[in-house]
Parts: sequence; C-alpha cells; structure tokens
Amino acid sequence: MKKVLVAGAGPVGLATALELTRRGAAVRIIDKSADRTHLSKAVGINARTLELLEPAGVTPQLIEAGLPLKRMTLRYDDRVLTTIALDKTDHRFNFILSLPQSETERILEAALAARGVTVERKTELSGFEQSAVGVSARLIQDNRVDHFIGDYIAGCDGAHSAVRKALGVGFSGERYPDEWSLADIRMDWPYGHGGGDLIMRPDNQVLFVVSLPDGRFRVIANAPDVLTLLPESSRVTEILWQTNFSVSLRQVDSYGSGRVFLAGDAAHIHSPAGGRGMNLGIEDGCVLARRTVEGGLERYSADRHRVGAQVVRESDQQFRLAAIRNPLLKGMRNLIVRYVLGCECAQAPFRRRMAGIDHPAI
Repeated sequence: MKKVLVAGAGPVGLATALELTRRGAAVRIIDKSADRTHLSKAVGINARTLELLEPAGVTPQLIEAGLPLKRMTLRYDDRVLTTIALDKTDHRFNFILSLPQSETERILEAALAARGVTVERKTELSGFEQSAVGVSARLIQDNRVDHFIGDYIAGCDGAHSAVRKALGVGFSGERYPDEWSLADIRMDWPYGHGGGDLIMRPDNQVLFVVSLPDGRFRVIANAPDVLTLLPESSRVTEILWQTNFSVSLRQVDSYGSGRVFLAGDAAHIHSPAGGRGMNLGIEDGCVLARRTVEGGLERYSADRHRVGAQVVRESDQQFRLAAIRNPLLKGMRNLIVRYVLGCECAQAPFRRRMAGIDHPAI
C-alpha cells in the first residue's frame, strides 16, 4: 500500500486525497489553516471535474448544491455580441456548475472523512528528505514536531507552496499590471439570473458576472472597484464579500522531482478567463493519484506541464483579447466574436475548452 502525504486541503488537495484513498493508498492530508475556507473563492466547476470526481461519489452532491449555468453571453458595453450555448456541449454534464469553493470543500472533506481520513489542521510542512525508496517530511503541528515517513508527497498547497519552495523548482512568469477586484453580491441585474456575462467595456476594462446559487452573483473585473463598473440599470442590494487581488501568469519548470510532485496553484496560476484554474488543479490531482497507484509517475511532470502550458497560454490570450486597447483591433475583435464565435463550428471547440474536455485526462 502506497503511503502519501498531501500538503494542502483546498479543493485540489482534498480531491487528490479522496482519489488516492479511493484507489487504496494510505493518506495523510495536512493544512496550515485552522479550518476550511468560508469564502466563495473559485466558483466554477466544469464537466471534466464532475467526470473525474464521479467515481468517488461526490458529483451528485456537488450538482445538488450548485447552480448549472447553461449560457455565457459576451457583450460589448450593453450590446450582445454572441451567446455561448453551454447546454449544447457534447457531454452529459453540459453546463458549468456554479458553486462557492466553501461548499465544494465541505462536500469533498465530508466524503474524505467518510473514508476515514481527517484533515490535520494547523499543520505545516517545514522540509523533507527523499531517497530512492521513500520520503521523510518534517511537520510542525501546534508548535510540536511530527514526521511523515512514506512513499510520496503531493504538493497541493497553493501559489505560495512550501513544497514547491523546498523542491527549489522555478516558477517563472509575469504579473498583470492591473489591480483586480471581485465581490459576491445580491442585485437587480438587467440580464437575468442563471447564466454568465462577459462585458467588454469601451474603457478597456473587463467585467465578468456569474450567477451563484440562492440568487447571488459573483462580479469580477480588472479594476480596483468592480461595483463601479456595473451597468447603470443594475442595483446592488447586498454586498456579501469583497476583495482586491493581483493576477499573475506562472508555471513551474517541473511538476515534480523524485518522489515529490506538485498540483494545482502550486504548479500554475493564471487569469480567471475561462474559469479553468481550480478545475485544472483537480485534474492534476486526480491524474497524480491514479499514476501514484497504477504507475506512470515518470511521465506525470511532462504530461501535466504540457496541458498546463496550454491552459495558461489560452487564459492569457482570452484576457488580452477582451482587454484590447487599440480602437481598430477592438472593432475587429467585436466583429470576430459576433460573426465567427457566433457560428456553431467555432462555438463547439470553445465549449469543449470551457468544459475541460478538449484533451484527454492523461
């Protein structure tokens, strides 16, 4: 039986631990936080993620708790350019599931606990050593030193990953100059509830509006105060959560070394465009779990690096396309979105990319 330490108990770490446990590995999962997040954070779950988590039995619970989004409308100011019909995706999960990350983590953690694995909170990895036959990790838990001795470490501990830093692998990339902001709100929204809207504004700022369960909305923009970018015809009635953040494009040089591997934000971060971040990370974790048990870890880094590079590149392209500043190029973009992306022959592959089914889960 393989013994694996999973560092990080966000959605990626929980999914990795759940899949490892389901496949018969012995798992310890640690997290430096005292409790799972109570914030919404990542809110979109795509078809690939629902497919990968289905064998663990959590997909029906996720769908029951979430809101299936069947359309995504692209606008220039208040003018519709095209609507992406997500329900035409060639997959049984023909939607993007809107669900706050807090709920995703709750469901995954409960499923993991039902299999006898409890997240060890307020526990940090402070270093590790590895050999040809195993790994030894030093853990700090409530100011006490503990040790893990086993076969592998899965670093799912986010953008500031302690595992990545201990591995010493490069995390190259760049940071967007804009300050971003988001808010979860209740509002009177002129375009209705139950879908998503991408609004490209004449001032070159980009506004994303996504419906959440229970009549709420997530709004996000590449500007310091997202609420000031809402159309005049909308009216905010309640602010549930609001924050500012920066966005970078980064990917590790290698997804692992020896017996230590990386998944999720520990390996790649990119813009919110396309909603692939958490989903790509969960796919990393599920692939890593399968290969840990069944073999093939020697190809994990190269295979996942290739997939991750594609997603990072596409998310950057999508954002830069939406935020074009040149007036002539902006007009050309609007025509392309309206008349090319409006065609089914262009929408079908675009939907597959959003669903995460544009490549095999290698």
